[in-house]
Amino acid sequence: MRAVDAAVLILEKEGATQAFGLPGAAINPFYDAMRAHGGIKHVLARHVEGASHMAEGYTRARSGNIGVCIGTSGPAGTDMITGLYSASADSIPILCITGQAPVAKLHKEDFQAINIADIATPVTKWAVTVMESAQVPGTFQKAFHVMREGRPGPVLLDLPLDVQLGKIDFDVDSYEPLPVTRPTATRKQAEKALTMMAAAERPLIVAGGGVINADAADLLVALAEIAGVPVVPTLMAWASSPTITPCGRGWLACRRRTGTAMRPCSSRISYSASATGGRTGTPVASTLTPKAAPSCTSTSSRPRSAASSHRITPSSRMRKRRWRYSSRPPKNGTPKAVSRTEAHGPSRAGSADETCCGEPTSTTSRSSRSGCIRR
Repeated sequence: MRAVDAAVLILEKEGATQAFGLPGAAINPFYDAMRAHGGIKHVLARHVEGASHMAEGYTRARSGNIGVCIGTSGPAGTDMITGLYSASADSIPILCITGQAPVAKLHKEDFQAINIADIATPVTKWAVTVMESAQVPGTFQKAFHVMREGRPGPVLLDLPLDVQLGKIDFDVDSYEPLPVTRPTATRKQAEKALTMMAAAERPLIVAGGGVINADAADLLVALAEIAGVPVVPTLMAWASSPTITPCGRGWLACRRRTGTAMRPCSSRISYSASATGGRTGTPVASTLTPKAAPSCTSTSSRPRSAASSHRITPSSRMRKRRWRYSSRPPKNGTPKAVSRTEAHGPSRAGSADETCCGEPTSTTSRSSRSGCIRR
């Protein structure tokens, strides 16, 4: 059979049922194979960048979905970069497949023969140009394994035209997906995290998207209620801990220049923050100023590196930020849930004199619109 027929059969075996893309001369054999086998539905996009975001949204919509984005050679691959970066930043597994000029014409300035694998490498877990037809089944098998293994993320496969049309021997009945393992904390690591949380004066749990990926939201809420520790979800974990519960304390979010204007007041008066199921990137770590959280323990279920637990010390650059955050605790010294008006500040139509976290605000100043932020 043709290599593209094997590729489509592998997609079906791996559970892919939906694809998004735009046909073109260099990828038409792949579309022909999809139509011949009929196991994958296709949505025709108006633009390949839109197709990449559609694939990402399809994966986000329900656990187990596999978003597939398809495009031709050259500009189609470069149009996918924004969608690939978005999926990489949020740990969303999607598979992007691009067509390519024949192998003999690569690196010879042929029409639309761009080296898309090198361009996509910084925004994917794996990007590769398949140089032989016989390598197609193994490459697709590895692609699905890489997408799901450890911290999930996108993969791009570049298929030259002659590689797609090459004849290979492939038995689909003997094909099996590679086993996927997820990083887990050891018992000693879990005990250490609980010990640090119990010893902290004002502990705080920062829940990341890994909590939802692991289907552990109920366990997290149960832990927070038993330990009496407030929970603050990141953007990727809003559903992990409802803010209406006693353990909910708003959320962490990122806004350009101001850092985390949507973060709750309770995060600024926590002396120790424990992050679980997330990465401690700038949107989260920038909120942990020296006054807000002298120490931060990260126990991630989807870490960027092999380290499963580490301490974070705010850098000098964070201390010199133009915007600084007030860390004054309430008068009673106890963190409390705050209303939307208290967390974000009064609206423009509100009264001129209101308070947030015990400090006066003014609707005429820029800082009042973000509530907890002061120059």
